[in-house]
Amino acid sequence: EGSIMINNQKVDAGSYSLFTIPGETEWTIIINKNTELWGSGDYKKEEDLMRFTVKPTTISATESFTIAFTNISSKSATVELSWATTKVSFDIINDYLEEGKMNIEAAIKGAENTMSLYNSAAQFYLDNNIDNKMALEWSKKSTAQGEKYWNMYTLARAYAANGMKSEAIEAATKAHTMAVEAENTGFALTVNTSLQEWKMK
Repeated sequence: EGSIMINNQKVDAGSYSLFTIPGETEWTIIINKNTELWGSGDYKKEEDLMRFTVKPTTISATESFTIAFTNISSKSATVELSWATTKVSFDIINDYLEEGKMNIEAAIKGAENTMSLYNSAAQFYLDNNIDNKMALEWSKKSTAQGEKYWNMYTLARAYAANGMKSEAIEAATKAHTMAVEAENTGFALTVNTSLQEWKMK
């Protein structure tokens, strides 16, 4: 998957055909979506992905028509079309940095979704007294992806449900501090109520 840029336009990964319209002072480069063409007989303009113009340069004679890739780097390559004493070229740019950023953002979004998914699953199990061990496992998976006041409190509840009082108090104290910092007073009060309850037991 992925995409590249040609003439500042995004081109998705895939196969394309290449046509040119030579001119004295400029050539038209055509990238076409139909790869089944043999010659230009069945060429259809509506199947063009893009058209742009480039200026030809004069070179020492090339015996046969040549397509070459030059200036190759991790970010770009130049396509050179040479024939006789004329050369035209255009750049293909691989914007892998942008692609990488998007992949990272998507992965983080996915991780945040699973963070709250694990938390919700743990809450459901605790609220309905289904399986406290499983609830603790899911709480730990949620907080391992990022500690928030809401999943730290679920973790505290899971510890308490499993009879691990000191761990419950420690996690709840953390959740309380974080809720206060986040200015979620209502949540901080809820955590505090549980804290007092567990400390008295």
